[in-house]
Amino acid sequence: MIYLYSDYISSAGGIETYLHALATKLDQEGIPFRVAVAEMEHCSLLDELKEKGMEVYRQGWVPGDRWYMRQRVLLWWLRWQLNEGDWLYCLRQPHPELYLKTVRTAHSQGAKIAASWRLAPNLMSAPQGKWVEPYKQAVEETDAVISVSECTVDQFRERYDYDGPVHVVRYHNLEFFDEPVPMPEGPPWRIGYMGRLSMVQKNLDTLIKAFKEFIKREAEKIELHLYGDGPDRRELESLTTELSISDRVFFHGRYDHRTDLPDIVSNCHFFVYTSRFEGGPCFTLLELLQAGRFVVASAVGGIPDIYKGHPEAGLLIEDITEPILQRNLQRGVDKVKEERIRPEIIRNRYERTFDMEAAHRDFVRILNGESVIA
Repeated sequence: MIYLYSDYISSAGGIETYLHALATKLDQEGIPFRVAVAEMEHCSLLDELKEKGMEVYRQGWVPGDRWYMRQRVLLWWLRWQLNEGDWLYCLRQPHPELYLKTVRTAHSQGAKIAASWRLAPNLMSAPQGKWVEPYKQAVEETDAVISVSECTVDQFRERYDYDGPVHVVRYHNLEFFDEPVPMPEGPPWRIGYMGRLSMVQKNLDTLIKAFKEFIKREAEKIELHLYGDGPDRRELESLTTELSISDRVFFHGRYDHRTDLPDIVSNCHFFVYTSRFEGGPCFTLLELLQAGRFVVASAVGGIPDIYKGHPEAGLLIEDITEPILQRNLQRGVDKVKEERIRPEIIRNRYERTFDMEAAHRDFVRILNGESVIA
């Protein structure tokens, strides 16, 4: 039995998307599993899994969130469910305060534990004070330490003094496109963004300012379309008003990637992803790779795993500043105008390395005791 475990699940995000895709694949393959999570906000993806007959245990609120009481109750429940030979698969690394307890809960029942890092170790807040050594010990005792990105593997030694194997297992991701999406007509040339509207992580204020300067020099009409919602939406909308470009920047709001992706992708010529930090190759980028869309992207976290050495699929930017971003937006638009973007070639990159089957093969190998090491 495999227990898909997370000590933090919210309404929607990368981990929730990963859980949904992984559970769907295990169910299709007839591999026994159960979902066991601490649900901090109601997650509709869990409702969908239950409606399809999958076993889902959702630990809701109990008094004492400050002391991780709902997570502790979840671990107590797991102690009575786990059997010898089971796997406890952490979709994200557990909280520092609970990681060692989680590992030892699994081992006390004869089960094994695997943990997949949601962010590169050097982008995570380091454990503090008395939690430093227990955290390192927990990493050492984990049966399978997993990174979703090749370029973060060395960080486990640097950050946690961990000298054991680090396995690279990509995210399971549902295939929403079975063929590349044809490019739309233009002009106007439309640049897209999909994801959380955040300035700290996604760097969207820099994108909007760079876009303002870029369109000054372009004779043909160019638009920026932002799909998603987040804490900085109002501030970003105000910024476009201040810069007098609200007629060129469009905020489309929250979207459902399970139903809305075809319309979003078919509307845009290429996409931009200007994050300051990321974990593994993001689900948004995997979905765009499926659809055969070119991306101008930051060279952070696991993003280079997709585009490094593959200029046919995207442009990597090492240092996101307004002038550099302007130049790369120009390069993207030039590629569109000159018909140098080939959706079918971009999709080939997905099929060779990042599709569901490739991720699942590595996942199964790990649980069978084989190495998947970068």
